[in-house]
Amino acid sequence: MAENNVNTTVVETPEMEKRFHDEYTVKMIRSGRLTTLIAALLTFLPALYLWFGLGIKPTWSQIGSGWAIILSSYFLIYFFEPLGFYPQMGLSGIYVGYLAGNIPSVRLPAMLAARAACGVEAGTKRGELIGTIAIGVSVFTNLFFVTLAAVSGVYILEVLPPFVINAFDFCLPAILGCVMAQYWSKQKVFTPLIFVICMAIEYIPMPSWFKFPSAIIISLILGYAFYQMKKKKAAEA
Repeated sequence: MAENNVNTTVVETPEMEKRFHDEYTVKMIRSGRLTTLIAALLTFLPALYLWFGLGIKPTWSQIGSGWAIILSSYFLIYFFEPLGFYPQMGLSGIYVGYLAGNIPSVRLPAMLAARAACGVEAGTKRGELIGTIAIGVSVFTNLFFVTLAAVSGVYILEVLPPFVINAFDFCLPAILGCVMAQYWSKQKVFTPLIFVICMAIEYIPMPSWFKFPSAIIISLILGYAFYQMKKKKAAEA
């Protein structure tokens, strides 16, 4: 396999960061807010069609009960999930990822693979740009195959043997395993430690809505601790 000869030593000067902010970040935030607002409003179309088109109207008590269930289930995730994805995806990646969906199974692996191929790190301007391009390409690729599956998926599933159909259940674990293996080479202690902790959280008897935020908080604390240890060793060297 050929070695990666991409230059990853580009220094991001204050002038470069200012230009990145003025020419990219400001415009991206403006368009990101607009598109997510439009998408949020469009989610009401099915309910409005049922109400005004078919005359199916739930009572306000039913609407309030459904909203309360969703809020109680996802309230903490609204805050902690972006915190978990932001360090890797950046602001533009968060906008595109939450608009398109499938972040852990499609968007994040595509972004990590593109960065690894280009030899750039997360948290840099180059890393954010390359990651955003990768997410954008994954959206169109995903749209093509989803459309293809919607049109011909039934016919394909009819001819596939049962063991192939059952294997689809392992797609997401396989993708996450590839992502973890990619980071294992860089963080030989932190990555397996977080994996063990997350597995323990999964089997510890606690409310399901509390498991994901717990994993995010513990990961952030340990990540900060490992960073400080690495920084201290670098200063002593």
